[in-house]
Amino acid sequence: MTIENVLTELADLDKQVKTASLTQLSGLLPEDLESLQAQWDAIVPERREEILIRAVELTEENVEMDFQVLFSYCVADPAAKVREKAVHGLWESDDRKNIALLADRLENDSDAAVRAASAMALVRFATLGQEGKLVTKDAERVHEVLMDTLEDTDEDLEVRRRALESVAVSPEGNIREWIDWAYSSNEQGLKCSAVFAMGRTVDESWLPVILEEMDNPDAAMRYEAANASGELGEEDAIPRLAELLDDSDSQVQVAAIHALACIGGISAKKLLRKCAKSDDDSLREMAEEALEMMDMEEAPLSFRHSLT
Repeated sequence: MTIENVLTELADLDKQVKTASLTQLSGLLPEDLESLQAQWDAIVPERREEILIRAVELTEENVEMDFQVLFSYCVADPAAKVREKAVHGLWESDDRKNIALLADRLENDSDAAVRAASAMALVRFATLGQEGKLVTKDAERVHEVLMDTLEDTDEDLEVRRRALESVAVSPEGNIREWIDWAYSSNEQGLKCSAVFAMGRTVDESWLPVILEEMDNPDAAMRYEAANASGELGEEDAIPRLAELLDDSDSQVQVAAIHALACIGGISAKKLLRKCAKSDDDSLREMAEEALEMMDMEEAPLSFRHSLT
């Protein structure tokens, strides 16, 4: 089926967005852009958004799905919700061409939700830069645009907090001061971002604060504290994470499971095996997935290659 036919079918509001049709847009080449441009804008915004939502879901379900050309094109879509979904689709991308796209959205998009999503997406490149896997000018560009956003007092607070979370992976200069600023805020969302950023700095001196916040009455803060402990990777967090496995909030439980998998080790695996016997189906499945991930990480490199 040609791209033109696929888009015609997807545009038909009397038909559901079929996975079989959508997969035809996976693996598009740059030369396919002309066909995409010719028909995409004629599709109503609500359907364009629906198509991108399904495309993002497919990439999460199947690593072989590649909608990067579609996502990259749609970051400049006239509809803000479509742009936001397109940015979400680029969160796992390590194509340096997307640095300019995301930086432009962060600096110039008229919609705060799109700017916030762009700040979050740039963490991928901030991490690559910290690992020495980006050329210097790209790493500097990512750090600069995130810091400029964080320091912009006229910017929406949601965007600034997301910029803080992303730039924390490369804790240069006065990042610690900005985390302190956010943590001392009266705005709960900003405080939550500060705690998550603490974990992303991989600075163990933040551990006491993170552990303390695991007892916070607010589930959102306990959730971020659990996530932060996973980012930090300190085994001293395991006993407190064990308590969160019985938390009244299911999302906190999930965060605790993920954190244990990230920290690893015998104690973490023992706790996850216990969760894998839970009567709670979702908790059991999450624990099983976490154990599988740990087993893959611990497997000899030659064995892991044999599975791919």
